[in-house]
Amino acid sequence: MLKTPFLPQPLLPAEKLPLTVISLEQWAVINVIGDERINYLQSQLTLDVASVRPDQHRYAAHCSPHGKTWSNLCLFHRGAQLTYIVHRSLLNQQLNQLKKYAIFSKIILVADEQSILLGIAGIQAKSALDGFFDTLPNILSPVMQQDQSTLLWFEKPTERFILVTTIEKADIFIKHAKDKVRFNNSLQWLALDIEAGVPIIDNNTSGQFIPQALNLHALNAISFNKGCYIGQEVVARTKFRNSNQRALYWLSGTSSKILASNDKLEVKIGNHWRCSGSVLAACQIDQNIVWVQAVLNKNLTDTTLFRAYGDQESQFKINKLPYNI
Repeated sequence: MLKTPFLPQPLLPAEKLPLTVISLEQWAVINVIGDERINYLQSQLTLDVASVRPDQHRYAAHCSPHGKTWSNLCLFHRGAQLTYIVHRSLLNQQLNQLKKYAIFSKIILVADEQSILLGIAGIQAKSALDGFFDTLPNILSPVMQQDQSTLLWFEKPTERFILVTTIEKADIFIKHAKDKVRFNNSLQWLALDIEAGVPIIDNNTSGQFIPQALNLHALNAISFNKGCYIGQEVVARTKFRNSNQRALYWLSGTSSKILASNDKLEVKIGNHWRCSGSVLAACQIDQNIVWVQAVLNKNLTDTTLFRAYGDQESQFKINKLPYNI
């Protein structure tokens, strides 16, 4: 983690974002080391870990025995180990849960506090990486390794990257890019994740939702064919009975305050307001617009109105996500 995150700047939507380097201090890196790393994570995560290629990253969920999502993560190979990125507020809790059965396997799970996470996004994001990587990742090979650095490519909401590297390499990169980029802290990456429909689970919302309610099936983060893992029975039964009644949404509107994770919303039904849904994350965009990521009932229309619980002057509408739910 950077000792000092970049100073906060106004947050911008992807289409207006200039070339920006982002300190990802709200996220953490975990390394999974050992001969049985693939088999062990295969028994713990919703993802078919064995199918992840060396040049690929994939989303996954880590669930409780009741099928509720303790955390969602981004998993990839890094040399002779597996590595994943998770929300920092969940670091200790998630590691403790994942280590419960690790004593029976030949693996080590350890937080990697020596690696630095940087996001690169905005107009012509690739230009910040020119001269730093010999080959850049793309839609066909979304992960590239070079020396002690790993670069991940993301398509949504527009092309962006995560650089996982050493402190020394991060310093070199920042000096290399400083004359042509804007710097911002991890709230800008959170805003891009909201826009991309990537769920943001933190310590306030951990253990509340099944993966399908977080749209993780739409992100190809759930395998329904690979066999047993923690929570698999509930996740599979929900799919085959078509019993999930909730989904993740991106809302946009105005509010007198920035909502926090686990805050509640109200939905307008006729002339009345009814409590509905839970906030996962929120941020202020362009000075006067608030974005909210929330879990709500399925099959809502883009004309449905919402407001923050207890704030009668607030108002939110549904924005379209870049995938079908």
